[in-house]
Amino acid sequence: MERWTIGAKISAGYGLALLMLVSIGIVSWRNTTAMIEGASLRGHTDEVINSLDNLLSALQDSETGQRGYLLVGEESYLKPYRDGVVNVNSDMQRVADLVSDNPVQQKRLATLRPLVSDKLNELAETIDLMRAKGSDAAMQLVKTNRGKTEMDDIRNLIGLMKAEENNLLEKRNEFEERSARATSAVVTYGIPLAIFILSVFGFAITRAITKVLKDGIGKIAASSSEFLATTTQVASGAAETATAVSETTATVEEVKQTAQLSSQKARNVSDAAQKAAQVALFGKESVGAAVRGMQDIQDQMEQIARSVVRLSEQSQAISEIIVSVNDLAEQSNLLAVNAAIEANKAGEQGKGFVIVAQEIRSLAEQSKQATAQVRAILTDIQKGTSTAVLAAEQGAKSVDAGMKQSRESGESIRQLYESIVEASQAATQIAASSQQQMVGMDQVAMAMENIKQASAQNVSGTRQAESAARGLHELGIRFGSLIGARA
Repeated sequence: MERWTIGAKISAGYGLALLMLVSIGIVSWRNTTAMIEGASLRGHTDEVINSLDNLLSALQDSETGQRGYLLVGEESYLKPYRDGVVNVNSDMQRVADLVSDNPVQQKRLATLRPLVSDKLNELAETIDLMRAKGSDAAMQLVKTNRGKTEMDDIRNLIGLMKAEENNLLEKRNEFEERSARATSAVVTYGIPLAIFILSVFGFAITRAITKVLKDGIGKIAASSSEFLATTTQVASGAAETATAVSETTATVEEVKQTAQLSSQKARNVSDAAQKAAQVALFGKESVGAAVRGMQDIQDQMEQIARSVVRLSEQSQAISEIIVSVNDLAEQSNLLAVNAAIEANKAGEQGKGFVIVAQEIRSLAEQSKQATAQVRAILTDIQKGTSTAVLAAEQGAKSVDAGMKQSRESGESIRQLYESIVEASQAATQIAASSQQQMVGMDQVAMAMENIKQASAQNVSGTRQAESAARGLHELGIRFGSLIGARA
């Protein structure tokens, strides 16, 4: 047992006490259960005996009612008979239910049933004879002693069944007495024995624990004194360290604020450079769009020039067609005059042709006039076309000049954009570097703050350790006084 821990020894003591209590409880429970079961069986036996007595009493009541009726002849004397018959049937069923678990009693009950039935039949026959033939005939049946013999057999059989139940009752009473004595013995001897064993075991555990505590308290007292001195020195050093860390933290905070200001300025420069780059990019895109617009204008001017040239060529073709039409009109006019002359020569037969010739002449004249008008209009168109060709040539020259200037402007803006982009990238790198420096300063400041908190916690911890060492030293002294040892 010396190698056991204190917890194991205490657990062993509680386990032994629990085991003994459980053992006593189990034995007491079994004996008590047996007593309760015996009491229940005894009550069952009493019920069987009472039911047999009730059965016999009901038969006797039936016989009493039958005799009264035979003597007096009044129907009112049959009431005990009728009530007895009803009670006999219910009592027989009650007895059958109660002895259903007893084979011996069931055999006797099987013998009893026909006897009871014969007795009831005998009573009923005498009553019927009394009603039908009078008292003499009924008395003749009674004098045969049939009813008396049946009743004696019933009494003897019921007596045997009651004797069986009384025998069972005596056995159950003896069983209850044995269970009661066993329970009393367990309580009388088991509890004192358990108290004695637990006392001895408790005394042994107490001595073992006291010895271990004395040794431990001596060691705790010596260690707590050394630990108290050490924690006092550590607490003093931790306080000085916390002061130095607080001063360093303040310096780092000032450097952090300076770094924040530099980082802010670097971000402002970077933002301005990015905005300038965006403006230059927009100007570059605008010049590109202008160059593309000038290119489109140049293409359109070329198309206009080609259209004007085609229009001039078509006007020339129209002029030639008009000459041909004018010639046709003059020839038609001449042919019409000749036709009119020939028609006049023909006389009456040529009158219709004269009209046709006049109409052709009229149409030829109208064609000639229309051709003159078209020629005049065509002349104006040719003049306008010539003017448009000159204007298109001048516009093309102006567009070429604008294209050249736009390309030169685009190249200048492109170079400016590249310079601004380079400056923006440099400013962005500066801002990023400043941000990284800022992050580094934040980390340094956070680290210093953590060091400061750790120093404060260290100071608090050392003070708590110092207080715990004092408490441990005092506790060792108190434990020593409790168990009678010197700390």
